[in-house]
Amino acid sequence: MTDTNSSVGSKRKPYRQEMPANWWRQSAFYRFYMLREGTSIPTLWFGVLLLAGIICLKRGPESWEGFVGFLQNPLVLILNVITLLATLLHSKTWFELAPKAAIIIVKSQKVGPRPIITLLWAVTAIVTLVVLGVALFY
Repeated sequence: MTDTNSSVGSKRKPYRQEMPANWWRQSAFYRFYMLREGTSIPTLWFGVLLLAGIICLKRGPESWEGFVGFLQNPLVLILNVITLLATLLHSKTWFELAPKAAIIIVKSQKVGPRPIITLLWAVTAIVTLVVLGVALFY
């Protein structure tokens, strides 16, 4: 058995602080952090669902009809609503982070976070409406 510190000359074991499995439950900040990071799971669900839809669309009308029937399942509808909520939460936290990463200066004044966040939500709403319009009327 080789000691990892033998190259340094120390025979002591490195200190490893014990971390309980529920360490994140002790702080509201970390609970929210875990919730935000957990939004990746519904995003994975949506990605797989989208890929399955594309595959069914490629296979023909019968396959597509089966996929649409699957989407109408109440459990799938609930999962999709959860996915939408998780995506909105993730977008909110990302949009609040963006002004900290992109410092914008206009007329020698730093632009505050509110206009940037508002602009990001406006772009999101416009793109959503355009996609919805194309889907409904094209």
